[in-house]
Amino acid sequence: MADVRPLSVSEEVLTGDDDGAFRILRVDASAERHGAPVVLVHGMFTDRRFWLSEREVGLAAYLARAGHPVTIVQRRGLSDSPRCIPRRGLAEHLSQDLPAVARRVARSHERPAFWIGHSFGGVLAARAIATQLAGEAVAGLVLLASQYQVGKRMLDRPANLATKALTRVLGHLPARAAGLGPVDEPAAAVFDACDWVESRRGAGLDTELAAIRTPVLAISGAADRVDPSAGCRRFIEAIGSSDKTFWLAGRAEGFEIDYDHPGIVVSKPARREIWPRIAAWLAEHEPPESST
Repeated sequence: MADVRPLSVSEEVLTGDDDGAFRILRVDASAERHGAPVVLVHGMFTDRRFWLSEREVGLAAYLARAGHPVTIVQRRGLSDSPRCIPRRGLAEHLSQDLPAVARRVARSHERPAFWIGHSFGGVLAARAIATQLAGEAVAGLVLLASQYQVGKRMLDRPANLATKALTRVLGHLPARAAGLGPVDEPAAAVFDACDWVESRRGAGLDTELAAIRTPVLAISGAADRVDPSAGCRRFIEAIGSSDKTFWLAGRAEGFEIDYDHPGIVVSKPARREIWPRIAAWLAEHEPPESST
């Protein structure tokens, strides 16, 4: 039977050091155990509803009912985040917003937080842990279909020249019209994503990832054509942690289905076998409660 215990859901607007504003959603539930906090970072072409639907269904609700106080981060300028933002790119989300989230979580909880990101949200979370967040504030990192090394042709040269041109003319990338997702991306975020993908020609982001020492779990869908498993495997291999786990979510590995890009989080099979595996990994890597 599904867990239907009521959730406590509250919204809050945070600001970075540059005074740019964005929205977070705090999700909690009464539970027998009290786990470490969890921060959820969505990818591109979506928003906070990827983690928690209007009917309060999603990985955020599942983890909250498992005892984890959850914070969902929504990038600047998307959906119902404040609109008075000058740039709204991935770079300022990385340097301004995610550190502000970490400070907000630390004020409410004495234990280090787990960070979970899907797609480019995982890239953002990993880069934040590598370059912006204090190591002792992070309990672990979960990457869901996250990578930048393989595929991404529309974000890499020469195709990204057309992507940038269209985005520059419209002021955003029309994700809904193109069937990429429910949320149109601001131009600055698209330009940042193109720059990050282009960087893979050299050392790219791998030098940053090597600085990560926190435990890491990466899950890749066997049927994912957006972020292929080869790239997800390379992404976690670049991370410097000695505690790394990679799962290929597909029938050949004993999973119910071959998971695709969104389905690794939002499908009904994911509820039955991906979510519980994530919760179990979090429990195995749970930091101790403070004795003070």
